[in-house]
Amino acid sequence: MSWVAIIVTFALVDNAILARLLGVCPDITEQGRMKGAVQIGIAMTILMTVSSIGAWAVEDFILAPLGLSFLQTPLFLFLVLGVGFLLELLATRVIPGFAPAPGFSMAEVGINSASLGIVLVVARSDMTGAESLVAGFATGVGYFLVTAMMIAIRERLEVEQVPRFLRGFPLHLISAGLLAYAFMAFDRAFLARILGS
Repeated sequence: MSWVAIIVTFALVDNAILARLLGVCPDITEQGRMKGAVQIGIAMTILMTVSSIGAWAVEDFILAPLGLSFLQTPLFLFLVLGVGFLLELLATRVIPGFAPAPGFSMAEVGINSASLGIVLVVARSDMTGAESLVAGFATGVGYFLVTAMMIAIRERLEVEQVPRFLRGFPLHLISAGLLAYAFMAFDRAFLARILGS
């Protein structure tokens, strides 16, 4: 698979939120602010990128040679949580003014099913280390894109006249459904036409 195919597949065609229904975070939609979406999106992108390359290394160098691939899920869960904790610790030490938003924690972001989902997808595919890295990054970008779009839609709908019975959760479901429907345009046939294969 080419680099462009990996990026388009993991960011748009096989989006973690819309195609796999992983990583839907109700806290972000409750806060409904773009700043929170940007912070979570950047954190998820970094976490997914680092966790994907870590999962590839653990699978190829430890689990597969020892015949312990059945331990992928618990080991990868601890891997993602550890990476999230280390990234938060590193950010507070390296970036002097780093102060996460109230209630925001990289370890909590690591519990997000999208983080674990991408490492399992990467580990169970025949990707190289570099491809795993790109797939993790593309998944994080796709996660950020959908989250930012949902927040933008929500903020726009807050100023519109909406019937009372549609306000809140029903309107969020309708918005998510329409966004998922729009992303269906990025299917495998679209990918094949872009790549000319």
